[in-house]
Amino acid sequence: MGKAGRSGGKRHFAARAALAAVLLSSLPAAAQDAASPLDPSGTFSVYDTRAAQTPPMGWNPWNAFRTDVDEAKIRGSAEALVDNGLAQLGYLYVNVDDGWALQRLADGALKIRETMFPSASVDHSATGSFRPFTDFIHGLGLKAGLYTDIGRNTCAQRWDAASPNLPVGSVAERQVGAMDHGEQDMKTMFATWGFDYVKIDACGVADYAPDVEPVRSGQFAVFPPTIVRGDIPKSDPAAVEAQYAALSAAIRKWGGPDAVLSICAWGEALSPRWGHRHGNLWRTSPDIEFTWESMLRNIDSAVYRTLYAGPGRWNDPDMLAIGHGDFDENHLTEARAHMTMWAIMASPLLLGYDLRQSPQALLDIVGNREVIAIDQDASGNQGVAYRSGEGMVMVRTLSGPGARAVAFFNRGDRPISLKADWDQLGFAAGTPAAVRDVWTKSALAPATGAISVDLAPHEAKLFRVRGTPADPKALWLDEMPGRINVAVDGLGNRALPDDWTPARVAAAPDGTALASGSRSYAKGVGLFAGSRLEIAARGEFARFTATPIVLGAAAPVTFRVYADRKLVAEMKASAKSQTIGADVSGAQIVELVAASPKGKGLPPMIGWADAKLSR
Repeated sequence: MGKAGRSGGKRHFAARAALAAVLLSSLPAAAQDAASPLDPSGTFSVYDTRAAQTPPMGWNPWNAFRTDVDEAKIRGSAEALVDNGLAQLGYLYVNVDDGWALQRLADGALKIRETMFPSASVDHSATGSFRPFTDFIHGLGLKAGLYTDIGRNTCAQRWDAASPNLPVGSVAERQVGAMDHGEQDMKTMFATWGFDYVKIDACGVADYAPDVEPVRSGQFAVFPPTIVRGDIPKSDPAAVEAQYAALSAAIRKWGGPDAVLSICAWGEALSPRWGHRHGNLWRTSPDIEFTWESMLRNIDSAVYRTLYAGPGRWNDPDMLAIGHGDFDENHLTEARAHMTMWAIMASPLLLGYDLRQSPQALLDIVGNREVIAIDQDASGNQGVAYRSGEGMVMVRTLSGPGARAVAFFNRGDRPISLKADWDQLGFAAGTPAAVRDVWTKSALAPATGAISVDLAPHEAKLFRVRGTPADPKALWLDEMPGRINVAVDGLGNRALPDDWTPARVAAAPDGTALASGSRSYAKGVGLFAGSRLEIAARGEFARFTATPIVLGAAAPVTFRVYADRKLVAEMKASAKSQTIGADVSGAQIVELVAASPKGKGLPPMIGWADAKLSR
């Protein structure tokens, strides 16, 4: 949720400085002590958590009810998850969205809207308690999530003004967002009320600018925005990141390593580039609407961000719209395509329709065990996308030798044909592969060289494939994105065009081929100079090899390989393609650095072509 305040003067500057200090203190010690961001850290420096090792699954009431929700509807939906078998398949989180907070009391405590949650009045306290609710959810074998905002006010207060379930009282009493109360609120939500998950929205720092009518009229306090939607230069990504970092630290303190943080900044303020440092999932897009076009937009916001996802950290193109509009029981082709793409992208699977009266046809889609198994595969690899016109092929490396998932997706309104070849799948030339259609739950004829399909408009097909790896003793970086962390992307706070991705598998950041001179490379990673990648080698490999290239105009770039912080190979960029090799025997962390003198504008694009780790 989040449709679419920066306070002025010295107070605002001081607040930002304090938040920056919190952000710095939340970084690993190695990162703080390093002389340069490109210095090796020797650690896999992402959000330190054991939570969400696979994409979170569950249910959220927003798409079904918005703020017109109550405890009975949520409890009934939780019971439905158990009764219809979805809970047993992994749909465990039952998340309360906006509308539950009545007001903030004088001591800073949040008062629950007891007309919405009658059980909250059981302790007869001034605030009420969610404990009866979370105990009920936990008693079903499920987990409970709650909603807040990083600002002083929430999204519904700005965008659902006609709702009867909005905070009440004075301007200050209606400030139910977490700003200035983060530690207190996280302690209450996790330690006192027993929640397992929190979704933190960002309307409070985007939608309460001085020129907004509800602010001008005195309904809300002004907050000059640190997120200006669609405008990175006018936003303040560092301030937004610092706020989420502070809340992340409080969540870890009071919720422990199993607590889940969902960052909901809709892809704004560069959040898809820093979300993995602080949260378990982060929105890459605006809210999904119940249309095919909206789903395509949300897919495009996440589909090429393969290197940012992995166990404990997931790109989130928003909740599933299945059950509504273009994805209801009258549009089963579209609903299956929606589920296919979320599964191949390793996206969170959060349902948002009324499960108490679900058509069986929709339950068959969201409850397909084989599709869910692909989404939840323990490797944590997001699929790698190959686009051709309205067609898209995605290949996802699964756990187990030669195991792959392949999705074929027709975005358009006309029939098309697509194929996935053995180079994309990483299979040895001339060898056969077993193919299973996970929607029809049937084995297909073995394939050799390529898998070809015909697709109707809006259709998707999803196959599980097992073949012979091209090199059984090696893993290309393309096949292990879940083990890679983009520690430094070389861009700082620079914005990119919407269709660019800072670090990308099998392509340059702008989507063009990984190429040097007349030679193109089908495998590798494209990104910018001034970057550092961390690879969780886990002591499993003996050697790293790659062909480092500069994309486009020649530029002075030095490529370095580190094994557990020790420099093991170095090469300067050359017009002639050269292979770099390094002994990484027993290394836990292998780091790839591309260093270049700073200049104006974007740094040069580079590639680690044909990069692989060999046993």
